[in-house]
Amino acid sequence: MSNKLRKYGITTPVVRPYIKATKELNLETPEGRQLVLSEAKNQLRTHQKTFDRLASM
Repeated sequence: MSNKLRKYGITTPVVRPYIKATKELNLETPEGRQLVLSEAKNQLRTHQKTFDRLASM
């Protein structure tokens, strides 16, 4: 691992603590469904050319 990081100028890796997720999402509620819908629309808008290419395959 140190050989991989050495080429980027990192001599000693830093040990980071594991952070446990504290927030739980319930996607079955109306708010959760709205969240999924808005995220899906955002992804479709952001990657429109990619989805167009995939649709034409």
